[in-house]
Amino acid sequence: MNPDETEALRQALTEELANLWHDLDAARRSAYQGAWSMQCNWLERRIKRCTQLVGATPWERIQLPLLEDGIYQRIHADLGIEVTVDMEEVARVRESINRRGAREGRPA
Repeated sequence: MNPDETEALRQALTEELANLWHDLDAARRSAYQGAWSMQCNWLERRIKRCTQLVGATPWERIQLPLLEDGIYQRIHADLGIEVTVDMEEVARVRESINRRGAREGRPA
């Protein structure tokens, strides 16, 4: 495999990893009472495998609940990968979303 093909595969796997994080967030939201489900376990295993190959997805690409609940951080800690999340920025984004929702008449 030539370097261009290797880079194309790396980029594809990096994008797939970001999609897996999105799928994990959706699986948590659709699980009974928002709990951890078998689907969440399956997605976590896939995320860990891909992360070992291409590294951590930047926290800015991760859904807020996964950051707020420490899931992103825990999964990387399980792998021995140190990640730093700017929780102040996460809180600012959450506040902005909540304010916007309140203006539009949606519950926070």
